[in-house]
Amino acid sequence: MATRNQRGIVLPMVLIVGLVLSASIFSFLRQSMMDSMLARNRELVTSAEDLARGGVAVAKAVIFHHRFSKLMGLLDNKDPGATLDDLWAQTHQTPLTTPWGGRLVVTIQDAGSKLNLNALVPTGKTEEESQPTEEAEEFLVQFLEKVLDESKGDLSRERYNARDMAQNLLDYLDPDDVGISGKREDDYYSSQNPAYAPANGPMLSVEELALVEGFDALIVARIKPYITVHPLLGEEGININTAPTHVLALVQHGSSGDMRLADEDIVRSILKGRDQGKIICNQTEADPERCLSLSEVGLGEGALFPPVGLPQEATVFRVISEAQVENVVRRVEAVIDISNREMPQLLSWKLL
Repeated sequence: MATRNQRGIVLPMVLIVGLVLSASIFSFLRQSMMDSMLARNRELVTSAEDLARGGVAVAKAVIFHHRFSKLMGLLDNKDPGATLDDLWAQTHQTPLTTPWGGRLVVTIQDAGSKLNLNALVPTGKTEEESQPTEEAEEFLVQFLEKVLDESKGDLSRERYNARDMAQNLLDYLDPDDVGISGKREDDYYSSQNPAYAPANGPMLSVEELALVEGFDALIVARIKPYITVHPLLGEEGININTAPTHVLALVQHGSSGDMRLADEDIVRSILKGRDQGKIICNQTEADPERCLSLSEVGLGEGALFPPVGLPQEATVFRVISEAQVENVVRRVEAVIDISNREMPQLLSWKLL
């Protein structure tokens, strides 16, 4: 009887031990697979990030080569101004692939193709010479009202006042501490938690706009596609020859007291000229065969605001380098300045 009972106990014990061993083996295999997958994913992430960083180096080479070729007179294009027919503007149309399955798309944009907020306040030697003009305020009011009107109710006019926002932005940028309306500029910023001070100089990033009194992340997100902060110094307006369609609608034209944003007909006229290989020039004598005058595209004989000399050369570029390795995508955004003929300068770098 004892032997039979012992046998009856041993069998369940063997089964239990077997189940425990099986569960342990399964757990070990599962952990091994997870470790292997994590290691593989880290490898893919590293490869994608390295490839995206390499894309910025490619952009530097393309931009600098194009400028060198222009300076040396190696291009057929006699005009020095930047256009979307330039080599740097075509790179996104030709994705690069690697032997190990990576894919890289490098997009290069002229920073001048957007509205430079820092160009709205002159960079004079004294505070008096660095004060924003009435034209700058009126332009910003029209721009902000356009954004609010096109928001389809998402941005309430009760919450955002275009005039106040325009003045606050110019106050944030100008070097003094007295607002356009006569208030002390520091009052709002010193009351924040944590307290900070207005820049009283150029903004260093588009995101900094959310720090300005009257602005927040929501409206900055709506404005972001239209604006840049580069170059940090300088007063050049929008480069009509490289600006995207939505930014062309921000070109303000006319005479003093009667300045207005470009309408749809003007934007279409500019785009039509581009399609025909033309460029917009202040003086058509520079290249009579290619140049269209401001009046020929509907901008009239008046001034543009912010003022811009056309054709305009591009010296600061925004680079978007997007790399994909299998299912992993990494993106680097950088700003490159080539105003120094000997060495391109990396102004900013962001890995996404």
